[in-house]
Amino acid sequence: MSNGTFSVIGLPDTQNYSEQYPEIFLAQTQWIVENQDILDISFVSHYGDLVQHGTGPLAQQEYENAEAAMLLLREANIPHGIVAGNHDVLESGSTSDTYDDSNYLDYFGPQWYGDRDWYGGASPSGLSTYQFFGDDGSEFLAIHLHLETPHSELAWAQSIINENRDKPVMVTTHRYLQDAEDYTAGVPVVPSGRYPELWYSVEGQYNPDGIRAEAFFNHFVATNRNVFLVNAGHFHEEYRQTSTNIHGLPVHEILADYQDNPNGGNGYLRIMEFDPAGDRIHVSSYSPTLDNFLTADESQFSLAVDFDQYVAPNPTAYFQDGVGGYQGTQDTWISEASKNSSYGNLSVLVADDDTTNNWFRDREGQVLLRFDDIIGNGPNQIPVGATVTRANLKLTLQEDIDHPFYDPKFEVYFLNRNWNESSTWNSLNNGLSKGSDYNDLIQTFAGDNNPDRYNIRHIDISNAVQRWVDGEMNFGLGIASEQISGNDDGIELFSSEASQILFRPALEVEFKLS
Repeated sequence: MSNGTFSVIGLPDTQNYSEQYPEIFLAQTQWIVENQDILDISFVSHYGDLVQHGTGPLAQQEYENAEAAMLLLREANIPHGIVAGNHDVLESGSTSDTYDDSNYLDYFGPQWYGDRDWYGGASPSGLSTYQFFGDDGSEFLAIHLHLETPHSELAWAQSIINENRDKPVMVTTHRYLQDAEDYTAGVPVVPSGRYPELWYSVEGQYNPDGIRAEAFFNHFVATNRNVFLVNAGHFHEEYRQTSTNIHGLPVHEILADYQDNPNGGNGYLRIMEFDPAGDRIHVSSYSPTLDNFLTADESQFSLAVDFDQYVAPNPTAYFQDGVGGYQGTQDTWISEASKNSSYGNLSVLVADDDTTNNWFRDREGQVLLRFDDIIGNGPNQIPVGATVTRANLKLTLQEDIDHPFYDPKFEVYFLNRNWNESSTWNSLNNGLSKGSDYNDLIQTFAGDNNPDRYNIRHIDISNAVQRWVDGEMNFGLGIASEQISGNDDGIELFSSEASQILFRPALEVEFKLS
């Protein structure tokens, strides 16, 4: 990374300014333009809720006010990104309103960015975008993800990260964090942090197709090495926490929203000074209108960020149906209880030592999984002769083990016989047999969700992928339940046919070239 420092400005919810105080919104962006050189401002990120009324009779004037303020950044060619909040796509920002993103797209869709060299592009819906920022010696990727991001948007975002493994990634979304302790004067119903499931039962979900906060973190943020920071607005408070991704790296998650302050927020914004050489981000909260800094611990702080760690150390290939054009996953399950039935077109895969829950006889369910076309010299393939340094299989459980007394392990085997998605228990000669169809155990994983609702399994299959790279036939993997007498509960996994793209089986492989 470069030795130089530069600044990123955060613009939390400006809805009240667009509705009642347009001069404050203009003062924010005018201050950014005037201080671009002084602070070496490299990027501006808007956290959503540009306006108070996304549709209805008040929307046009509010969007015009927001446009006038943001236009100062565009005319100055200051790189920036914007996300839509609930108030931008609903008339009053309420879950009871009809979702309508047409005004947002008319004003701040992909056409807003034009052909600027710092603008990367937009998702097919136009609601999520990505940009590049940094100084002369470093480059970062910013991804702005639509409110309660749908799976299709996250699949697009995953493909953008896959293409930019050499860059640390800053993510901005709208509704993600809440600060219950401060907001409820010390008597919170839930702990502060990412929105928990209980909160959605009270406040509801604004985007009918969207993903919730915990799933957003576990299925997207935590799985990607490159993501070091997540910005969010929506909830009036300042809050921050640091989580750990599956690579063991810290992910800083930061909330800022001042909308309940006097005058619609008093013009406070976030200044984030990036210091790559010092492995730090220094954060402050400042109002150009008041010419004042907030001084609380959640307003001024420093984050430790070793940016170099977030760059993938080796080439990486990623395989998941629906992401980056890949459609090569083959998966099914076979049932001893229904020996001629084929399940290759279903959205679930069942692994169970007894699918019929019979006290007297066990009838097994076995899963078959294969990623085709992963070896070769094409884009997003693993070259023949490469050394696999990491191969992570991500499986998502639709249903886990609920048995009060038994928690069987699930065994992942290297398969050495051919099959297809039409295979049945009988067509495979009484299912998969240990010693002939499979013998080498690759890994085991637990069936019980611990903690509850964490329904992902990350499984190291480096040994299997290396064998395929070295020339052994890729017949894929078999997943079978540990046989426990008296246990009658198994698991259901999302298959490659699942409508939820990020829940489909995924394989991420890092490798070295010889």
